[in-house]
Amino acid sequence: MKAASTLSDKAYRQIKNMFLTDQLVSGQKLPYQDLARRLGMSQTPVIMALVRLEYEGLVRSEANKGFFVPAIDLNEARELYEVRILLEVFLVPAVLENLDDKRLAEIRALRDAHRKIRGEVYKRERLLRDAHFHLGLAAVSGNQVVVQILARVFDLLYLRYKPEILSPQRQEEAEVEHQAVFEALQARDGALTARRLREHLVRGKDRILTGLHAEEQQRQGMLQRETAGLALESVLPPLRSTGEKRRSIR
Repeated sequence: MKAASTLSDKAYRQIKNMFLTDQLVSGQKLPYQDLARRLGMSQTPVIMALVRLEYEGLVRSEANKGFFVPAIDLNEARELYEVRILLEVFLVPAVLENLDDKRLAEIRALRDAHRKIRGEVYKRERLLRDAHFHLGLAAVSGNQVVVQILARVFDLLYLRYKPEILSPQRQEEAEVEHQAVFEALQARDGALTARRLREHLVRGKDRILTGLHAEEQQRQGMLQRETAGLALESVLPPLRSTGEKRRSIR
């Protein structure tokens, strides 16, 4: 049983890493037989790992259909951000109480690591560095229960949508906002830190919801065009060959 559990943990980590590296995306089916072959292990630990990921909300299953990666929708993203705002702002007084020069330097390093990831499009690694910055800040509070909840929230948010939906301008915008939060921390101003953190999170929520909305509109537009094309094919007579057309003209 211990060996199965160990393999299950390994499968869990490897499958989760597939989210991080964009090998798994929203809407994708997850046949456990294929995953087992890719991971080089039997099906049992893979199924155990998928059940664990389902409990965490990263995958879902349906009877007779198996496991799949659920797409994040606007309402879920909005609710997850609302949880983030409540919890992160709630922790600010405890963060300031525990903040010393060493921890401030650690937060600075996390801010700088986030800045280093840039590109023409928003990269998933940048999202992960953003999560590290916020979780590092939350960890200073010493409230491990809330930090663990936030880590789950970040997984549900940052692993299930395409980072490309975010405008490249959000890169610079987020850096300015992180710097503003850091400066308030450095000044040991709790009220200012809470206000700047809330403003940063609210703006981030707006940017993500805008991107998800645009993506959904694009998806609906494609479905409508496909449906219209099928409807047109159903009423048009079949095309005849060129030779048949020429004979009919004569």
